[in-house]
Amino acid sequence: MKRLSLFVFLAAVWRLAVLSAADLTFSFNQHATGNVFQTRDKISDHISTLSLSLTKDFSGLSLFSEAGYSHFAGNPGLSFGGATAGLDYLRPMGEKSALYFSGTADAVLFSSDFRDFDHAVLSFLGAFKSYLGPNSILKAGAALEYRNYRDSLFDFISQTFSISLDRFFKTKTTAKAGLNWGYKYFLHPFLAPAPESPADGSSQGGNGKGRHHGGTGYGLPSRSDSQGAGIQTLSLSALAAQGIGTRLGLSLSAVRQWNLSGGNPFQSVEEFYLAENPTYDDFSWAGWGLTGLVTLRIPWEIDLKMGYTVSDKTFPGIESLTLDGIPTGVIRHDRRNQIETRLEKAFSKFSVFLSYSFIDNRSNDPYFDWRSGFLTGGIEWRLPFGKSE
Repeated sequence: MKRLSLFVFLAAVWRLAVLSAADLTFSFNQHATGNVFQTRDKISDHISTLSLSLTKDFSGLSLFSEAGYSHFAGNPGLSFGGATAGLDYLRPMGEKSALYFSGTADAVLFSSDFRDFDHAVLSFLGAFKSYLGPNSILKAGAALEYRNYRDSLFDFISQTFSISLDRFFKTKTTAKAGLNWGYKYFLHPFLAPAPESPADGSSQGGNGKGRHHGGTGYGLPSRSDSQGAGIQTLSLSALAAQGIGTRLGLSLSAVRQWNLSGGNPFQSVEEFYLAENPTYDDFSWAGWGLTGLVTLRIPWEIDLKMGYTVSDKTFPGIESLTLDGIPTGVIRHDRRNQIETRLEKAFSKFSVFLSYSFIDNRSNDPYFDWRSGFLTGGIEWRLPFGKSE
């Protein structure tokens, strides 16, 4: 009933938008990877992603909706579809300040083995922006999100508060600094049944392709309710960017995140390529990251971006395991190096891009010690739609 109500809401927003002129965007991306589960198993896959979005702007109010589907050729059980609908509202406050509000509803449905990850989302955002002077901007915001999964083990409510300051200089230099606090509370982490014994194969997860994969592969370790079911984080971020002429830009960004309290109530934390996993998000880790980016406009007005990221992360509440699944008594720790290159060309009605990234992930959990490449190409059309006002 919850999902039916959500899809009715999505259809109503879509219908309202197409009654008058709106912005329609269609995109198609094709991905190739040699490590879709980002583990030592190195299972390759080809993923096709199709999405359609529609935005309608009123006076200070915008309605938006989006629907998409991702098909995994080699692992069809990981294929999923999703729909989003929501609204944005911008209210000016004088000449230098404004308030912004947003509400969004989402639904994501997976295929076969990963149906435990099916979920509905309600999220709300409020933000304030003000020019402190001709070259400085202060931003502050608060967000609330509720997620309801087919497997209640993953249900949570999260809230975040952020504040940032941007400073622009006549030398084409930009400096930014930000502070973010967040808290994620798992609603039912101790109500889920314990995982079955490995003898029946359930520890392999629904698709049987890895030590932890699949909704049934995320059992709970032996811990008591007194340890809490929440994760609290605090992070600092900074960015420095420099424009050189009209065709070259350089930037360096950094983030440092601390775990203030709590830990993950799971046995494992995993990333899936292009598929959302409820155990891995911005709350699941503590550590730091550093990114350098070069942006260059090359001949034929093609944008070239080249970036390098290094990160060092620990996962509070998650023990490193041996390849046989035996706990080592040491918190999982990953060190990652990532190189990315992207080419993009914009035309009047559409744009095309091609990107490649290579990741080298070193972990004290051997199952997550891996390296692999990811290739993506895509096209996006932007078209006017509906009746003109």
